[in-house]
Amino acid sequence: MGSSLKFMLVAKGKADYYLRFAPIMEWDTAAAHAIEYEVIEPTSKKPLVYNKEDLLNLFFNAIMLQKLKKILTDTDSKEILTKGFSFMVFRVGGLLAGYLFTFLIARFYGASVNGLVALSFTLFLFVSIFGRLGIDVNIVKFYSNKENWEKYPDLFYRVLLKSFIFSTVLGFLLYLGKDFFVYILFKKPDLEPYIIWVVMAIPFWCVTMVCAGLLRAKQKNNWFAFLNNPGRFILALIVFLILISLGHDSLSAIKAHFYGVFCLAIIAILVSVKNIGRFTHNTDSNSWGFIKEALPMMLSSTILIFLGWLDTFFLGIYETEAQVGVYSVTLKIATLTSLSLQAINSILAPKLAKNFQEGSLQHFKKLIRFSTHLNFYITALIVFLIIVLHRWILGVFGDEFLGGATVLIILCIGQVVNSMSGSVGVILQMMGYQRIYQNIVLIALVLNLILNLLLVPLYGTIGAAIATVVSISCWNIIGAIYLKRKQSIISYFKL
Repeated sequence: MGSSLKFMLVAKGKADYYLRFAPIMEWDTAAAHAIEYEVIEPTSKKPLVYNKEDLLNLFFNAIMLQKLKKILTDTDSKEILTKGFSFMVFRVGGLLAGYLFTFLIARFYGASVNGLVALSFTLFLFVSIFGRLGIDVNIVKFYSNKENWEKYPDLFYRVLLKSFIFSTVLGFLLYLGKDFFVYILFKKPDLEPYIIWVVMAIPFWCVTMVCAGLLRAKQKNNWFAFLNNPGRFILALIVFLILISLGHDSLSAIKAHFYGVFCLAIIAILVSVKNIGRFTHNTDSNSWGFIKEALPMMLSSTILIFLGWLDTFFLGIYETEAQVGVYSVTLKIATLTSLSLQAINSILAPKLAKNFQEGSLQHFKKLIRFSTHLNFYITALIVFLIIVLHRWILGVFGDEFLGGATVLIILCIGQVVNSMSGSVGVILQMMGYQRIYQNIVLIALVLNLILNLLLVPLYGTIGAAIATVVSISCWNIIGAIYLKRKQSIISYFKL
């Protein structure tokens, strides 16, 4: 293929660079240079020079300036980059707080107590996802439409109250059934007092997540980023440090978690009220119809939580508290690899919903391609750094956590596969294909359940990691295939 054709591939966006290692004549690059490529001579780092006595140019690399300028000047792409970066800053801060929270538990109480806290968080998230009723996801889609924001502000208050009441009832049922989890399922008597503090935190976390969904729709992405886990661990860490200074016991961590979630819920309500305004009675808003529409999203979110925590759940049944604690730490570290995806999705979801509703399919596909490439490059870099430094990172928590090295590498490799698939979940839900998405993740959940049942009793934490990676990768790959074949949308990474 000639140089001119290669330049055209860059122009079409099918290639990002044209790197040449052999000499070439000036006329082979002049036309491309004229249409705003930057054609650089690598040794001097300067653009190629023309009309020389010798018309031969040495090797070069070419980048299309027009393409870069277009990305940087495009409003949506620029917003994904800038606001996505802000989200990542909040997420990194939250992760650091979460790591320090886990670090203090590990250092003061060891892997066993860390395992009990991890099991408590598993129950906390399982029940909370039902308590939210899918409202936190549907509210993004609903309030992305400015007309709904202005016409139905009261709907937010109605569904928020229903979520709080329902989650409170679920928490009470968990309390009544705590003996089953403590003595029959997990066979860990020390878990009982932890469940009590989890039950009290559940309704306040549901309130926080519904408010976060509202602020996400309003594109208050910094607040959404803060409320969606970072705030929970930052506030919990502050309370934990206070409790430690006052004299602590093994329940200090789970107590601090409750107080952190409670304070976060108060903050979330105040910020949401400031943005949406006071409650006004509007008989046109149908909160029950809204919840009915949200239920498929709740089921999808429930399956996702199960996918993310079934491994810990099964380890709680078959392994010791210490093994669960080690696995919990590796999961937290591996979470770093999903930072870019979460950051990008926080900005991408309302934009996709808006463009799809307006019928701007070309721009819709453009946003998907840009976000997928950006996510893959960032994820690959993070995975590389974790794999290179994995022993040092695990050693920070204590020598007993070094046994999680293999698990950490497995989880990181799986995340690379997921990043290549693109934001399939967000795309399907913002297009209104909640049931399709729900069916895909249900297949992944069944696969995850079967693999955990087969692998955890035999291989422990390594089996749990393999089960998680295989099932989540299948879900992402199936979603990407569906979008390509049925909707002609390429969500996956493609050079």
